[in-house]
Amino acid sequence: MSAKSKTPIVWPEGHFTIDQVQTSHPDMVNITLRFRVKKATENGEIATIGRLKPAIGRPKLVFAKTPVTEDVIKAAYATGVLPPLDDSTRVPVINVKQSVKAVVPTVPATTDVKAPAQNISA
Repeated sequence: MSAKSKTPIVWPEGHFTIDQVQTSHPDMVNITLRFRVKKATENGEIATIGRLKPAIGRPKLVFAKTPVTEDVIKAAYATGVLPPLDDSTRVPVINVKQSVKAVVPTVPATTDVKAPAQNISA
C-alpha cells in the first residue's frame, strides 16, 4: 500500500498541456496529475486558455498560470492553440426532478346530447 503523493507541482511558465506537465513529473500517476490540474483550475492557480486539436483524437486543453497575461495568450495562439469554446455553444446540465402524480384524463362535459328516437309500437 503506497502513501499519497504530496509532491508539489511546479506549473511551467507560459502555456502548457497536461502531457507537458507529465514529462516534467514522470513519477506522478497520470490520473493524479489530472486531479491536481482540475483542483488548481478550480482554485484559480491556473486557467484554461485554449485547446490543441490534433489531426486524430480529442482536443487537448491548454493552460497557463494565473494571472494570464496577453503575451502568454498571443504566444499560445501563435503556436496553433485555438481559443476555448465559447459558453454560448455549451449546453448546461441541470437536474430535473419530476413529481410522480397520477394523471387522470379529463372528459369534457357534452351538451345537447339527445338520445336517438326509439320507435315503440305496441
